[in-house]
Amino acid sequence: MAIYCSDGRFTDAVEELLHSLGHARLDTMTLPGGPALFNAWLAGMSESMTVSASARFLIESHAIRRVILIAHEGCGFYRKHFPGATAADVRKHQEDDLRRAAQALKHMAVVVLLYVAVIDDGHVRFERVP
Repeated sequence: MAIYCSDGRFTDAVEELLHSLGHARLDTMTLPGGPALFNAWLAGMSESMTVSASARFLIESHAIRRVILIAHEGCGFYRKHFPGATAADVRKHQEDDLRRAAQALKHMAVVVLLYVAVIDDGHVRFERVP
């Protein structure tokens, strides 16, 4: 399963990434902010609880064992919440939120991979976040 932002510039690239990682079937949760919604301080308690419950439902009912969390550069969700922040500051917030989301999913017995999607010379590439 992939959880990522609803920005349509990344949809095809995310599907290609999932296929390249060996996932024939795609379960996705695509919402503005994607994994950032696990951060209740940023997204709000209601949104965070809804995303958590939805992820749990998909993981349990579809027997998902791997979750891919993806943030992306130029995200409007982060621009709204951190106006005037530098690209480096936004990237740090995104990586922190990816790790926070991974922690939230950890108790669901899944392997979680973290990525940031970057547009490089008109093409999307994925940078792995440790």
